[in-house]
Amino acid sequence: MLQGLFSNQLGRVRYAAWEWRWMRIGFAVCVWFATWHTWRPWKIQIRDAYEMDSANGLPSLIDLSWVGQPVPTAVLGVLMGLLLILYVMGRGLLPVTAGLALIHAVVGGIFSSPRGDHHATQVVGLVLVGQAAWFAWERWRPQRFREKGLDAASGAIFWSQQFICAGYMISAVSKWVNSGGGLIPGANWVAQLPNIAVQFEKNRLQAYYDTLQEPSAKGINAWMTDQIIQTPFLAIAFVALGFYIELLAFLALYNRKASLLMGLGLMSLHGFIFFIMHLPFYYFEGVDLIFFVNLPFWIAVWMGKARVEPLAAR
Repeated sequence: MLQGLFSNQLGRVRYAAWEWRWMRIGFAVCVWFATWHTWRPWKIQIRDAYEMDSANGLPSLIDLSWVGQPVPTAVLGVLMGLLLILYVMGRGLLPVTAGLALIHAVVGGIFSSPRGDHHATQVVGLVLVGQAAWFAWERWRPQRFREKGLDAASGAIFWSQQFICAGYMISAVSKWVNSGGGLIPGANWVAQLPNIAVQFEKNRLQAYYDTLQEPSAKGINAWMTDQIIQTPFLAIAFVALGFYIELLAFLALYNRKASLLMGLGLMSLHGFIFFIMHLPFYYFEGVDLIFFVNLPFWIAVWMGKARVEPLAAR
């Protein structure tokens, strides 16, 4: 597995058409659920009006008070469904990805205004923006870049991977800066990790604050909180690893093997957070699985029907 791990294929990995097709199918599922299932406009009754001065994103620029009305909501849902069908079919990907990104931004923006308290789906929006940007570049790039550059499918995947990495690295850099900075990345943040026991306890009591039901004193949250208080190095040993996985997410761009390993590492990070704090990051795990782990490719390698080396340039 380690053979070829340090082979620099940055921006030169060619993906087969069948890989891109499976990625489109998987990502289309993520887009649909990230936009409609997560926001649940038919259940949460998105407000009919809001204060634009306190809104976030597109709703702060454009009056979107009509979002949440039955007819416009149904129209947006049907339109997104049609765009996703075209996306899976690989037709008109520039206007399709741009349209999907816009609908996702509209629905998510109006829901988050003025609270702005939900970021579980941001990675889906980032990938949509990245793919739309790639297809715009792919259509209008100069001939010299077209001849030596990536093909349409490989470029879309590579740009998707870059935007995913950017999301993780922004998270890590924010921790680094907000904890006081310093020359050593994340050193101050790691030093403050024993205080995370407070966050674990707050998370454990969240159900009580919502429902007044007494939480279990024997759950994983309570156990982990006690362990961190008694042995603070546990927090440094386990949680700090997640920070550096986020900070070094760009290594996933190096080659296919690095992408697989970093993808598994990022998915493990989210699994750990869910196990301890019951905070789901389904869509982050979904895009990691689709664009980094790329399980169908490795199954094909195992069956002898694909190679790890980049495909020949087209």
